[in-house]
Amino acid sequence: MNNRRGFTMLELILAVVLLGIMTTLSIMTFRAVTNGWRVSREYMDRLERTDYSLDQLVSALKCAYYPHSGEQSGEYGFMLTDGGDGDSPRSSDTIEWSKRGTALIGADSSGDAVHRIQLMILEEGNDDWGIKIERTGLYARVKPHAKVLIEDDSTKEEEDFGFESDEYYRPILVARDVDGFDCRVMKEPPSDDDFKVDKTAWEDEFTQSNAVPYKVQLTFYIDKEDPEYRSRKTRIPILRTIKMPVYEQSTDGAKLPGGTEKDSTTKKAGRGAR
Repeated sequence: MNNRRGFTMLELILAVVLLGIMTTLSIMTFRAVTNGWRVSREYMDRLERTDYSLDQLVSALKCAYYPHSGEQSGEYGFMLTDGGDGDSPRSSDTIEWSKRGTALIGADSSGDAVHRIQLMILEEGNDDWGIKIERTGLYARVKPHAKVLIEDDSTKEEEDFGFESDEYYRPILVARDVDGFDCRVMKEPPSDDDFKVDKTAWEDEFTQSNAVPYKVQLTFYIDKEDPEYRSRKTRIPILRTIKMPVYEQSTDGAKLPGGTEKDSTTKKAGRGAR
């Protein structure tokens, strides 16, 4: 009698099932790893692009302009309009300020001229003065100072140049991956005995247009896709805090470039307006 040893049909079936399970798990693991790598790489690319764009914005805020005349002027003041907590395009804030330099406006523009900047989130599909917004993102409107425009065309009047009335200030895309924007301001420096700044020192509105706040805190939001559930996204905040270099001269004109003190008889105008 031959004593043969081999696999039974049941053993073969079990081996095939186990091999199938192991193959399926290997494929699922490989897909999860590659998908996670892809999502992370896309997010890092978006983050790098956004960081570069926001660095330009920070430079534009640090180049804020205010005349050294010692008198306040609403033409150059900072403005913050609170739209919400910034977690969506429709609940985002709008800020406005005056600046010099080429940041945000490009090297082709005159860096010595004073420009007024308006920054906001515009949503895809909306019309902005007849222009269809093709992508949700952080946009800026840029316009030269009214005096410059009047010099270019003596027939124009200064009241023609407000953002709300002029149709020629087309929006410029600053950061395409940003779809939420929140801004807070610290109107004045904390007292010397305040080591830690209280949260209440930050405010959501700055409606006076004749001054510049002490600090500006900007929070931008971008989406990060969940690699496991593609329909699920996480809101990632990117924070920037800028100390405005023209705060003192915008509030009372006490200091000129180089730290020169003005005459003590100079009128410190506008403190009551804050």
